[in-house]
Amino acid sequence: MKIYNKKIFVSGIFMVILGALNLVTSIVRNDLDISAIILIIALFAFGVGALIRSASQRMMREDKLEDLDERNRFIELKSKSKSFRITQSISFVLMILLLVMGKVYGYERVIAMAAGLAFAFVISMLTEVFTYMYYESKN
Repeated sequence: MKIYNKKIFVSGIFMVILGALNLVTSIVRNDLDISAIILIIALFAFGVGALIRSASQRMMREDKLEDLDERNRFIELKSKSKSFRITQSISFVLMILLLVMGKVYGYERVIAMAAGLAFAFVISMLTEVFTYMYYESKN
């Protein structure tokens, strides 16, 4: 059996191993419930599907064409940009809420959590500025 897409093959092996470990752990602990069964079946199904996909030359070509498609790249770029903006907004709102809660109720730990979010927010803003400058200088 020849492997045409090593990245998908490794992810398939990882999912199968994860499913097997989850099955063994659930049996040893004796806590095999419906959610564990669904997770194990999903891990095995996706893992075996990835292994089959990695061994097929035709499917490898389809994956390469899909990866190189400009529309897919544009959609991925837009979704990552939007998710970054949403994450920035959520962290800013949470930071403000935690600062207000910490000040009103006098909890220093809540203020420390807000400071951590403020630090993460500043890092995301600086990253955005520096990447903008980098790509602006390339054009």
